[in-house]
Amino acid sequence: MEDRFAPLKKRLLEICGRLDEDEQIYFRPLVEEFSGSTSEFQRIMRDLGKFGSKIGDGSTFAVYREVQHLFDDAFRRK
Repeated sequence: MEDRFAPLKKRLLEICGRLDEDEQIYFRPLVEEFSGSTSEFQRIMRDLGKFGSKIGDGSTFAVYREVQHLFDDAFRRK
């Protein structure tokens, strides 16, 4: 069965690659073990906020919005 959250996980792992090594050690398991629950997603979003401008070039809000849309799209495919 295809993981409906695969596009979201892929994008989060790309973001993870931009982080410092110690941040990656903390964040990567959250992404890899993500099961799709809303509480897990909220934690990931909160942590993205802590990483600030490291998560993307340009607008961090645009990155948040992209990640939120990926989650919403996967959640709708339920």
